[in-house]
Amino acid sequence: MTAYQLGYAEGQWTIWIALGLAAVWVATGRWRDYPRAEGRNTEQLAALVRRRSRLVNRSILAVASLWILTNIVVDLWAERQ
Repeated sequence: MTAYQLGYAEGQWTIWIALGLAAVWVATGRWRDYPRAEGRNTEQLAALVRRRSRLVNRSILAVASLWILTNIVVDLWAERQ
């Protein structure tokens, strides 16, 4: 596989991963923003919403960061070939 072919394949994967992260963000919206209120007061619900939002945001940020680092490593490897 040439560096050009590798870059093309990597670009396709980048689009799919970006779409996947966007889908996760949209799909978890109701779970994040509207938890069940059974036995909780307003403050507890607000804390739960903040905690879930942080969890989703950090997870998406971690996946995106890992993908960027992987891209850098692959690019450096491809330049040496």
